[in-house]
Amino acid sequence: MERDTRRALICDWAGSALKSESTLHQLSPYIGKIKSSMASSLVSQFTKKGDLVYDPFSGSGTVALEAWLAGRRVVANDFSPYANLLTSAKLFPYRSTADALGDIEVLSSEASALHECQDLRRIPIWVRSFFDPDNLREAASLAVVLKKKRRLFLLACLMGILHHQRPGFLSLPSSHTVPYLRVKKFPRAQFPDLYEYRSVRDRLEAKVRRALERVPELNFRVSRACFSKRAETLVPSQKVDAIVTSPPYMRQLDYARDNRLRLWFLGVNNWKSLDNTISPNAAAFLRLMRRCFTTWKTVLRASGHCVLVIGNACSRVDKDDLPQLVTHIAETEVGGFSLICDYTETIPNARRVRRGIRGSTSETVLVFRNGTRFGSVT
Repeated sequence: MERDTRRALICDWAGSALKSESTLHQLSPYIGKIKSSMASSLVSQFTKKGDLVYDPFSGSGTVALEAWLAGRRVVANDFSPYANLLTSAKLFPYRSTADALGDIEVLSSEASALHECQDLRRIPIWVRSFFDPDNLREAASLAVVLKKKRRLFLLACLMGILHHQRPGFLSLPSSHTVPYLRVKKFPRAQFPDLYEYRSVRDRLEAKVRRALERVPELNFRVSRACFSKRAETLVPSQKVDAIVTSPPYMRQLDYARDNRLRLWFLGVNNWKSLDNTISPNAAAFLRLMRRCFTTWKTVLRASGHCVLVIGNACSRVDKDDLPQLVTHIAETEVGGFSLICDYTETIPNARRVRRGIRGSTSETVLVFRNGTRFGSVT
């Protein structure tokens, strides 16, 4: 059986999923996200329709969305406000493009009343450096209204067009996933269109149309929930049938720093403090895994699967590779879990945000079964 499972893991998600996945997956950039085809494969292999799937480190919401699309009930969680926003937006989208565009019309008018009240002197200089002043006033005002009205899908789309060097985005020339200005590479004299004022409403409407362009039929009756708590402390209200997640391993990525501009628009002023929690170093990550597995023993039903996607890296603390350390924690230190299969594959350079430099060059899927009596359904 283990050999058959490995064969499925190898074959199910080969190649790019960009042109075939739902465009809901493309709301806004997110570093280190799991491939949608991998998430779909893992959900289909280790859960069945109607199961309750739990993702305690939901990130951009890839697993959560694929689980919902597959007819599974979903509980998702991520402590990062940006990750929580993306997951919530994907789990609770508009039912139609017309509904979304209608909301934009109403809320844009409400936001326009705040433009003159926006005192740019109160906005950090590093944030101001990314925008034309009028664009910053519009974007900041609209973000305030969208947060107040809890229009999370529109807010996620706004985050998706916040910065890039293309005219379809709102910032001055900058990188797409991680906010760094590119004014030297794109000087104003040679690229004047990249420095012109951009209509926030026009670009938001275009983004919404792209996000809802390819969406399969959604069953809005399926239960979905999204939380923003520490993963090691969250206990869902009922037992879950499977845990499928990709933890933020050993500071290989800095989730707050790399999303600092979007986080500022969401109200996070101190991204460095947030990174200490959502981007743990080696020692903190291993402590986190011990606490998580301890909690997951009581959360996951007996014989339920716990599926982890982990980047391969060497721990400076224990001088061992990460999948082996996590397996030891699950099976020996915490106990109650048994590794039933694992699979490692190389991460292509094209999929890496920081290409050609140090970081995880491969990732391992670890599939555990919960055998502890505390995991039984109550």
